[in-house]
Amino acid sequence: MTPPMRSRPTISMISLGCPRTLVDSELYLGRLQQVGFQVVDSVEGSDAVIINTCSFVQDAIQESIDTVLQAVALKKQGKLKAVIVAGCLVQRFKQDVIKELPEVDGFVGVDGFGDIETVVQRALDGEHPESLRLRPQVPHRGRRLARSPLTPAHYAYLKISEGCLKGCSFCVIPKIKGPLSSRPIEAVVDEARQLVEERGVRELIVVGQDTSDYGVDLYRRPRIAELLRALATVDGVRWIRLLYCHPRGISKELVEAIRDEPTICKYLDMAIEHADDTVLQRMNRGITQARLRETITRLRTEIPGIALRTSIIVGFPGETEEAFENLLGFLRDIRFERLGAFQYSHEEGSASFRYPDQVPDALKQERLDRLMALQQEIASAVNAQCLGRTYEVVIDEADSNEPGQSLGRTSADCPEVDGIVFVKSHVPLIPGQFVPVRISDTYEYDLVGTVERYQI
Repeated sequence: MTPPMRSRPTISMISLGCPRTLVDSELYLGRLQQVGFQVVDSVEGSDAVIINTCSFVQDAIQESIDTVLQAVALKKQGKLKAVIVAGCLVQRFKQDVIKELPEVDGFVGVDGFGDIETVVQRALDGEHPESLRLRPQVPHRGRRLARSPLTPAHYAYLKISEGCLKGCSFCVIPKIKGPLSSRPIEAVVDEARQLVEERGVRELIVVGQDTSDYGVDLYRRPRIAELLRALATVDGVRWIRLLYCHPRGISKELVEAIRDEPTICKYLDMAIEHADDTVLQRMNRGITQARLRETITRLRTEIPGIALRTSIIVGFPGETEEAFENLLGFLRDIRFERLGAFQYSHEEGSASFRYPDQVPDALKQERLDRLMALQQEIASAVNAQCLGRTYEVVIDEADSNEPGQSLGRTSADCPEVDGIVFVKSHVPLIPGQFVPVRISDTYEYDLVGTVERYQI
């Protein structure tokens, strides 16, 4: 008598933190699918869940720990067999986190791509495995990588490097991810083609710890501009978007690539972190306010209409009221189209952890509120200029709250972090569709518009 066929074990994923972690999560799931696991959406009822964590700042650490404890509670209720914790939290705290979370069934650092199926299977067998490497690297040497998508089919994040060379005083990323490790241009372009062919991706979002340094370790010079031009040759790609540039790395070649290639969005994510020279020096950013102004002027002169996104840290140790006002003045002058701001996080292991003159939490919050109030005014004015204009918009999903309306984005908006366009249409729209939308109303961060009937 033939024994009954054993069902495939099911695996679910909770991916926390940034898009770089999301790419890793897709790789983990892709690898597990290849070796026979069944990927499912629901954590409850799956055999095992992988929680891919973030530990960049204290809030992210707490979110990661809370999520792990929630999964452990489900296991105790019999709704899960195994909980595997992966990523930055494990890599950063290593044996400490393993000791403090005995209920977890397996641990994987930031470079567990070759071990993930073994760790999951051993966790299901009750063996409590660990996989930690001292020198994380990206899996990149020429082979095609399976990815199980965690984004809508029409866009994907494309990770081009791991690690960082900069050494900002507030940042622990180099201690977690190691120095820069770039993927060869050929491997990145090959993956881009794979994403288009297998998933129908139309928008590639290029990510890394510091994308402006891409290639320095492999080619002895930055080659981000050449990579972008190579990606622009991939048939089927409509938009290419670049994130996580350091302002020091905005070269003439990069500006020209963004300017000249129609497929590359006239959009750049470039974290300045601050604009006061004393604070910038203490942050070890290697740049001055004058240099920032020069860089931004060059971008806006060479690429008319470019949308600039930046990130700001308020409350860095030693940030005086004068320094903060200097920052606000800079933001009033520059008027970034997109901006995210965060309170300084006092991270053990960073150089700034030992700095004197730590800013009180209440003052950090007060400064963050002031800065975001200013940016709300700027963003509202920027959006008001869109009124009556027509933009190409990609449809992301139907609006579940409003029949006949969809949610989309212009090329000046990145998923998750920027604004959306509420799109009205007389015919159904589908995710991944690009349509011309005439803007009829504006909010502080979002737009409202109607598809131009004659151009659908």
